[in-house]
Amino acid sequence: MGGEKVKFKFEKDQEYFNDFSAPVMSRIHSGHYTIINSTIPFFGPMIYFLMRATGAEQALEIGTAEGYTSYYMAHAINDNAVRYQMYGNRYYGIDIALQHTVVENLKKEELPAICYEMDSMKLPGPLAGIKFDLIFQDGCHDKEHVLYEFKTMYPQLKGGGNGYWIAHDCFGDPARNAVDGVNEIIRLIKEGVYDMEYCRIWDIYGLAIFRKMGD
Repeated sequence: MGGEKVKFKFEKDQEYFNDFSAPVMSRIHSGHYTIINSTIPFFGPMIYFLMRATGAEQALEIGTAEGYTSYYMAHAINDNAVRYQMYGNRYYGIDIALQHTVVENLKKEELPAICYEMDSMKLPGPLAGIKFDLIFQDGCHDKEHVLYEFKTMYPQLKGGGNGYWIAHDCFGDPARNAVDGVNEIIRLIKEGVYDMEYCRIWDIYGLAIFRKMGD
């Protein structure tokens, strides 16, 4: 494909955007401070715009990793606070091996973010009692973790159609165990254990989006 090549800070950005010209995506990611490769350029902005559309105030990311999604989630929380004059909005992130550069970058941009170095199997921990508009699940992908995180944090997800649970890696062999966990959640929803509606986006790894309808 033609088009002017766009320069980014990271080699993997070059690999994707220079080979396949995408001016809109290039502009969206131009200020990003983390590695973006061809497997993940889309779901960060998707989550950002979902959070803006729903006016999310409190959000949790399970598995911050290099901070790719953290960037979009924390900015969405901050932008909602500015737009709607909300006070107390917060992005929370956890990771079993928290990378301090993620914390530093969020702090440099003066975003309302708190990150904890902790195993998700110890949830809720310091997050107890917080009602979340959105929880993004992208931590350890074994079935045990996926189900524990969901069952433990489900009561803290806002109900009435106002709370969203998004699970990454719900499709494909690279995340087989996570797929099994998500499929079990869907089975429980179908059996009426959880009052949620859901859809799945079938890309290379996939997103499962659950919306909590009950209290």
